[in-house]
Amino acid sequence: MANILKKAAATLVDKMFNPATVLRVRAWESSPMHEIVIHAPTVAMEKWDSIKRFKCKVAELEYRDYTPAEWNAETRECTMYVETGHNGAGSRWAQNLQEGDDVLIGPAHAAPIPGREGKILCLGDGSALGHFLSLRQLTDSTVHPLQGCLLMHDAHEPIFQAKYPEFEFITPSLGNTIDTMEAWCRTITLSAFSSIYIAGNIPMVQSIRKKLKTIPQVHAKIHTHGFWS
Repeated sequence: MANILKKAAATLVDKMFNPATVLRVRAWESSPMHEIVIHAPTVAMEKWDSIKRFKCKVAELEYRDYTPAEWNAETRECTMYVETGHNGAGSRWAQNLQEGDDVLIGPAHAAPIPGREGKILCLGDGSALGHFLSLRQLTDSTVHPLQGCLLMHDAHEPIFQAKYPEFEFITPSLGNTIDTMEAWCRTITLSAFSSIYIAGNIPMVQSIRKKLKTIPQVHAKIHTHGFWS
């Protein structure tokens, strides 16, 4: 009976999702990062006015949230970056995807864009890449110039640094992400920003937000979004 109820629940949840097709999958060399391009014909990307997330079905009754990093509203195609350096249902799903696979996604709100003009500061780890790239696409750089720091633990920083010059990609010293981020923040003028977005591993997000709140020079509105590892 329990298995029947689980199957019925899964079927009900699946009906709430949008169908999509995998167009391309690329694993970065020497890096636990997978770039996944999907075609989602029923998702109205042209109406997006906030950072979104896709709740993806990665296994039976298993779902993970990923942020569409870049998209083309006309072709209904979008790109997601998925870190696959840990052994989990989402990592296995991303690693096993192939061109032509059908997937189920559920678009949902993740975070608003700034309500006031001015510079935006983005602080996060590798899991926040899609979050910040989505913000980059949704904002006008002449009104909301971006600057940010992303902490990466592997070899793909130069690839992204060349492609996204607004962000600095650095490796945490001795694996200490919080101290590394705090040290980087001391190299910039925090009072110059009207909005700050912090995203990534939940403990890191909470610690950085708490630290920024104690700095008198920070007058920005702080937006946070945490991801489970």
